[in-house]
Amino acid sequence: MQTRLDSAGLRPLVPGGGQAVADPRQAAFQRNLAPMVGKTVAGEVLAKIPDGSYLVRVADTNARMMLPGGTQVGAQVALNVVAAHPRPLLQVGTEQAQLATVYTAPGETGAAQTRPMSSAAVLLNKAPLVPADQLPTLDHTSAQATLSPAARAIASALTQAYTAPGAPVVIHGKQALVAAGVPDPGRLEGALKNVLGESGLFYESHVAEWAEGKRSLQELAREPQMQRMMQGATSDAMARAMGGPDLSAAHMINLQLHAQEQGKVQWHGEAWPGQRMQWEVEREENEGRSRGRGEAEEQPVWRSGVRFHLPLLGKVAASVTLVGDQVHLTMQSDSDDTAAELRAWSGELQRALDAAGLPLSTLSIGAEAPAAPAKGDSDAS
Repeated sequence: MQTRLDSAGLRPLVPGGGQAVADPRQAAFQRNLAPMVGKTVAGEVLAKIPDGSYLVRVADTNARMMLPGGTQVGAQVALNVVAAHPRPLLQVGTEQAQLATVYTAPGETGAAQTRPMSSAAVLLNKAPLVPADQLPTLDHTSAQATLSPAARAIASALTQAYTAPGAPVVIHGKQALVAAGVPDPGRLEGALKNVLGESGLFYESHVAEWAEGKRSLQELAREPQMQRMMQGATSDAMARAMGGPDLSAAHMINLQLHAQEQGKVQWHGEAWPGQRMQWEVEREENEGRSRGRGEAEEQPVWRSGVRFHLPLLGKVAASVTLVGDQVHLTMQSDSDDTAAELRAWSGELQRALDAAGLPLSTLSIGAEAPAAPAKGDSDAS
């Protein structure tokens, strides 16, 4: 009768259970096991160690390994030698192979230093090893593998929520930022802040601020994740009616990962009714090094750019770069006349920024045409 290995009781060796590669006793143990690979040898259980592992005498060596919890001291255990290199693996009966290491007694002098197993080693140690001659034969008559309903739902969600690497994270505005009429700069500023802050891209950091008392629950309630939680029952009912999972959460997570990777976000929509606008915010790293400014190296660099196609001025693009307390502004148009008009009003712009406590460090106005919109964004111009 073969000894059954209770897989539910398996656990990785505790720190001190794995031998360093350079341990000569471990190397000798592996040499002794090498001729026995594929054979069954007898092991004598000498003791049970407090951490749950056992001390077993095998191949003239006292080795430490995991055995079934009910194994008695003094019992003889049949061990199949699965491998000697790159690590000794012994198998009890037909269960998965176990790592065996030379036992080092506590306080033993001259013993090799031991180290804990890494997470990868623990996972590999739990992987079942099946001899090649016992593997099933796969040919044209073999049954095709199938995914469970849960696995198919997950695969569908990941496929539909996927965005190609490098694709910009774009938030599409559902309504104009401000009402018709003469734009109010203050209202426009607040609306721009809200379309990003309430987009859900930064939800987790906002939850942390709420936990610290820096953000109200009402503010969180305006973000998609919180709205989805409050409408959970309705969403589940709709998903069942449509015969598929709700992909909005997977899509949002995908957008968050892309925003984190790229460090930039775009918003496309209407600034006011009928006026299309494209806005991009980007954070750059190590800008100070390229400019040769040692003190700017530690300061974050933010870029914010907008593009319009205005009724009278035509295509206009503006880009603001913030480096610490320095403000750099570049404006471009598609005609010399528009560039001249912008220069004529540049004094008003500088005075407005001075009054706001953001004096311009540099200002550049040119007639070079703004960059062409990305594919699919032509309606914005």
